[in-house]
Amino acid sequence: MTPLAPPAWLHQGADGQTPLDPDEAEGLKLAFVATRGDLDVAEGNNITRGMRWAEAQVRGGTRITNRDFLCRLHGRLFGQVWGWAGSYRKTERSIGIDPLQVPVALQQLFDDVAAWEEFDAYPVDEQAARLYHRLTWIHPFPNGNGRTSRAMANLFLLSKGMKPFSWGADLDLAPHEIRARHLEAVRAADAQDFEPLLAFVRS
Repeated sequence: MTPLAPPAWLHQGADGQTPLDPDEAEGLKLAFVATRGDLDVAEGNNITRGMRWAEAQVRGGTRITNRDFLCRLHGRLFGQVWGWAGSYRKTERSIGIDPLQVPVALQQLFDDVAAWEEFDAYPVDEQAARLYHRLTWIHPFPNGNGRTSRAMANLFLLSKGMKPFSWGADLDLAPHEIRARHLEAVRAADAQDFEPLLAFVRS
């Protein structure tokens, strides 16, 4: 029997998510996913379980700032929904670097994080925010990059005994306004002004 084609809306980004190319859309594992709402629920449940695993890893002393852990984390967050979870993207995006450069860029990032930690180059909050920003900029996976990058930042804070970022959850704003505030902060960080992002992640 020929498998059903994935829903057409998978090729359209929503809420800042990156659209999937046809091959990536074929990676959907769940036949019952017919709407964006179905996908949100399935991914949300997967992320909840994945974060339980990740937090246990941190509490057990696992070092998270390396490529292996990042891929394992992405696989745990999305692997029950997507066949490509935990694997680097192979296609160009409107954001993110050349996919062929992803492994090298990640290694450079994690080398930088090690140096930040060793030499106290930035306060811990700023180290976590810079880790998030660079991961988002690299955009290593077909989808779920923002959610994985935020998870990495919060796990980094957990490894330091600090509270996770709130990511604007405490603002008395509508979701679309929080997204706009977040995007403004990321754009400022793109220009190497991290103050708006540091304010946003603790707001």
